Amino acid sequence: MGAKQAARRRGVLDLEAQFAFFRSQHQHPVNAAAHALLAWPILFANLLILHFLPLPLPAPAGDPALALALAYAAAYLAVDRRAGALAGLLFLAAWAASRALAARLGFGASWKLKKGPTVSELPQVFLMEPFLIFLQILNNLFGYEPYPGFCKNVDIKMEAAIRERRELEQRKATV
Repeated sequence: MGAKQAARRRGVLDLEAQFAFFRSQHQHPVNAAAHALLAWPILFANLLILHFLPLPLPAPAGDPALALALAYAAAYLAVDRRAGALAGLLFLAAWAASRALAARLGFGASWKLKKGPTVSELPQVFLMEPFLIFLQILNNLFGYEPYPGFCKNVDIKMEAAIRERRELEQRKATV
């Protein structure tokens, strides 16, 4: 792995670590299906709500939904060019659809939508989770890997995370 790739794989954008943690937490098929079905609609609802924020700048300069869609697209491109480009395009399509729906709904109807749940790991959940779900779907349906050996590395990290979680649970049970 080159220095450029290594620099790209730190923190929230460390795709192997993020995907290993994500898979270790979403092993049950019902949980995985719920995430696959609900994460993107929640993001869509958030984009829709953002269209109704009163801002001093006119659109498109003052369009927080577009800014969010572009930020997600850029982050997804940063972690993987191929799947990231496709996920980024899906996000921009969601922005366009949410904008069209916002224009049709009007201000009053939009605030009846509810926001998704909040958690303590905001960067991972709100930035990476939709992409990780998308990556898991690509992997399960087409065997997609961002690079050779990715899934093997993720499996090793996932097994270590599961083992660590079980050991922690055992220690808590014995105390």
